[in-house]
Amino acid sequence: MAAIADAIELFLLLFSKDAKKRGVVERNVLNAGIGCCYVFMGFTWLVVWTKYSDRSYSSILTAASCVQLLGFMNLTIKVRGTKSVAGISSKSLEMYALFFITRLSSTLWKSGYIPVDRSGRTVYQMMDVLSFCVVLQLLYCIHKTHRHTYMAEQDTLPISPLIPPCVILAYFLHANLNRSLIFDTAWATSTNIDTLAMLPQLWMMSKIGGQVEGNTAHFVVSIIVSRVMALMFWWSAYKDLKEEGTEFAGKQIVAAHALQLLLAGDFVYYYLKAKFGGQKLNLSHLHDSPAAQPQSSVEI
Repeated sequence: MAAIADAIELFLLLFSKDAKKRGVVERNVLNAGIGCCYVFMGFTWLVVWTKYSDRSYSSILTAASCVQLLGFMNLTIKVRGTKSVAGISSKSLEMYALFFITRLSSTLWKSGYIPVDRSGRTVYQMMDVLSFCVVLQLLYCIHKTHRHTYMAEQDTLPISPLIPPCVILAYFLHANLNRSLIFDTAWATSTNIDTLAMLPQLWMMSKIGGQVEGNTAHFVVSIIVSRVMALMFWWSAYKDLKEEGTEFAGKQIVAAHALQLLLAGDFVYYYLKAKFGGQKLNLSHLHDSPAAQPQSSVEI
């Protein structure tokens, strides 16, 4: 009951008129709010599963979008509760914004790459739209509301060289489930951007000395879990791409999702080791010159 009371207190503070004037919330209150968010999203998925899906395997892609939204929601609760964007990469969020723009430009108009059950008609797109809105809100906090806490000196991985190859590769290598060069290329571009979107965040976390905020690490894990679920979907849907005559493009989709997990594999290993081993998560090894960097750890 205490946890529920703490969660209610947090949300009342976050959405009150004088929220900007209030101080930082206590850690136990913040954790209660995060826990409440997990419960709420779990209940939301239960409603979607029972009322707005055909309970088929393809709904796992909608579930992936729910987990993705959960990650961004936890991150924004952390920002609003602590009044700080320390440890959050603006460049990662910018790439996710581009990811949602290109993804939604396909899935809002075409049905080639969405779940085939009822959840793919509205819920799947709605989850992405909500995630996009949360990302925009986080970017506003980074560059406006809490810009004095943004660690720009550590958020140094350049992203402009990463975007053109994503677009070019998508133009020359894409499936044709939308039966449209423009919409198929847009979806493939989003997949390529998604593959690299977490890199700036992992890079930043590797360069920060001291302790990385635990909720930031939980955000990363939520995105990774979401991508595991998406990989499971596309692994099973690969046969459909073979029948469409785009077998090589299908392999690229599966490979892109697998590459995301490989890029974050080191983080996951050390996160789980810290979570269940009672140790600190050392991320300094992810940097090119670990000896020159202070030790990074995350408080789980």
